Amino acid sequence: MLVLLWQYVKAIDPHQVQAVLMKVGTGFGWVILSTFVAYALGTLGWWFCLGDAKKGIPKSDLFMIRHVCETVSLFNPASIAGGDMLKIVLLRPYAVSQPAVLTSVVVSRLLMIVSQILLLVFTILWFALSGKLQISAWLPGKSIFLVVVICLSLFLIIYKISGLNFDAAKNPKLARIQKKLGSLRSEVNRFYHTHPKELAFAMLFFTLHWIVGSMEFYIVLKLFGFDVTIIDGLLLDMGVIAVKSAGAFVPGQIGVEELGNKIMLSLIGISSIPLWLSVSALRRTRQLFWIVVGAAFYSFFIYKKRLYS
Repeated sequence: MLVLLWQYVKAIDPHQVQAVLMKVGTGFGWVILSTFVAYALGTLGWWFCLGDAKKGIPKSDLFMIRHVCETVSLFNPASIAGGDMLKIVLLRPYAVSQPAVLTSVVVSRLLMIVSQILLLVFTILWFALSGKLQISAWLPGKSIFLVVVICLSLFLIIYKISGLNFDAAKNPKLARIQKKLGSLRSEVNRFYHTHPKELAFAMLFFTLHWIVGSMEFYIVLKLFGFDVTIIDGLLLDMGVIAVKSAGAFVPGQIGVEELGNKIMLSLIGISSIPLWLSVSALRRTRQLFWIVVGAAFYSFFIYKKRLYS
């Protein structure tokens, strides 16, 4: 992680970052505030996914755990898989059963993906119906639709496998996988039937998490003097996240995020290269700020783990 983090820091031009910060001034504080509120909303979404177990975990601790793990997801080549596994590890000291933790992690991730896809589809339809998208701009939408179909197909295949019974003597590995998937499926189904209200609240907070997070683009472009709307920021953020997902295996999405910024800015008619570089630098600076915060949180949990041991 430290090696990958160092490579990430080396890829950022400090002179460009300094110039951008001097240009936006105290407006950078609004960027940090918007991301903080987005992270808090994401934490509340995960908190509701814990069901009855949520009473045993303080929201402040859950916020720190989530932030540390999402930071790990940024640099781990395994992406969200590595970050979500770390959530399970960091929740071990709490009085929460392992199945409940695993269920909350899986349900929260599924809800985050579903809410993100729905918002992306909504913004594409909004811009298309309002005539702001050109015909050539439909290609990203078709590509995203293809990715969604593939993901849903994989999900259905995994769901089907979890319901099959393999002979442990003939297929020991498949039998073990099926047992774990079947146990997970039963836990997810149980949560769906026993906590419908929590599921609805989680979906609401994850949706708000994406909407508030997209305010970063809106604030940044406003700071640079561009007349944009909140829905513009939502389209930009959802589109960049979709591009970053394609390159999730790249530590820190170095280069991938910048490409996403360029594609999405040109999609709404902003083709200024200096602006693209400034927006990318400012967003990387925001990431650096929260990486430092995540490192502080992680150090806190190492100390706390020693107390438990």
